[in-house]
Amino acid sequence: MPPSRHKMRCHYDVLEVSRDATAAELKKAYRKLALEWHPDKNAHRHDEAEARFKEVRGAYETLSDANERAWYDSHREAILKAGAHAAGGEGARPEDEINLMPYFNASSAFRGFDDAPGSFYDVYRKLFDALDKQEQAASLAAGKDSFTPAPTFGDAASPWDVVRKFYAHWGLHATMKTFAWADEYNLAEAANRKVRRLMDEENKKLRRAEAREFNDTVRQLIAFVRKRDKRYVKHQAEAAKLDKAKALAAERRRAEEKKARVAAATTFKEADWTIQDEDGPQWMRDELEAAERAAAEKAAAAMDLYCPACKKKFKSQKQWENHERSERHRAAAMKLKEEMMEDEEVVRAAMEEAAAEEAMAADAADDSGGESEEEGEEEEEGGAEGAGEGEEEEASEEEEEDDDEDAMLARMMGNARVGKKSAAAAVVDERASSSDDDDDDD
Repeated sequence: MPPSRHKMRCHYDVLEVSRDATAAELKKAYRKLALEWHPDKNAHRHDEAEARFKEVRGAYETLSDANERAWYDSHREAILKAGAHAAGGEGARPEDEINLMPYFNASSAFRGFDDAPGSFYDVYRKLFDALDKQEQAASLAAGKDSFTPAPTFGDAASPWDVVRKFYAHWGLHATMKTFAWADEYNLAEAANRKVRRLMDEENKKLRRAEAREFNDTVRQLIAFVRKRDKRYVKHQAEAAKLDKAKALAAERRRAEEKKARVAAATTFKEADWTIQDEDGPQWMRDELEAAERAAAEKAAAAMDLYCPACKKKFKSQKQWENHERSERHRAAAMKLKEEMMEDEEVVRAAMEEAAAEEAMAADAADDSGGESEEEGEEEEEGGAEGAGEGEEEEASEEEEEDDDEDAMLARMMGNARVGKKSAAAAVVDERASSSDDDDDDD
């Protein structure tokens, strides 16, 4: 049921360009012809100008779209023939098979976008209703239990939900028709089973090819119609406007959030634990102090587990307590205590001896001082110079005596300490060799 019976002209011929024309050449040709055939400039031949102007605009709409132009180029002959069937063999297109090619011609397929007969919405609503009836018949012939009719194309006033459902359905359409009319071979004429199988395989290939071609044509027609559907174009414009408004609102929101962050940063008070001075942040100093305290406590604990009497270290408090209760430890501790007391006696005796020597030295100094005074009286007449020399000699002698006393006292104390420590060390070393056995028993 083609919408028009007049012969369609090639789009390239309408625009008066070659088939390899560039986009710029197409645009230039369209502008020239649109000005030439615009109805307002051709009042004396209004009907002819309106038809030619519509034809020029339809040709440019198809060729200016890369996808539509590619599809038109690959189906150009079929579209121009508008109904001719190119299948080989004895296959012939049935009379009720709808030829979709004439519906790709915007200049002749419809007139206007109202709901009048022959308008855009009237023509394509009837077309897709007819296609859906064929699909329903194919479904029943295939033995399907049920069939869901396709959404309607609607009219010029249909809401967006109707339009959306229609394009969603036909945009993914896959036909159920068998295209048996595309068969090239009659299986009844096969000479044997092998030939019959080969003929059947070839017929199936032809059917699948026709099905693919039909589905591709329907989807391409949907794209053609959708591009010119004013309802769809209006919705896309509104959606783009809404998206732009949302983007602007989001941009304003981001700007306000950024402004708020900047304001908060200017009034921000740094937490005490983040404050950093020349020694580093407070939290780092706290951690270092804690680590130092832990190390000191560990070292103190290790010192607590050392026995100076037995010269042994212990790994646990329990080992230390067991050792402390042992007889060997008590004996060693008592021995160490006695040695320390003896050391104190030696030091005390040395100090007393040193004090006695110091007293004797003082007495001797007093005697020599008296003699010096008598000699001074006898030689008083020698003058102030002789008296001064006597005093200097006396002071020098006293200093030498003091140094001798200090050296002697130091030697006595050192000898006493070394002697006692050597004796104590010998006793402790002598007993240390057997202390391990006692600890194991403990």
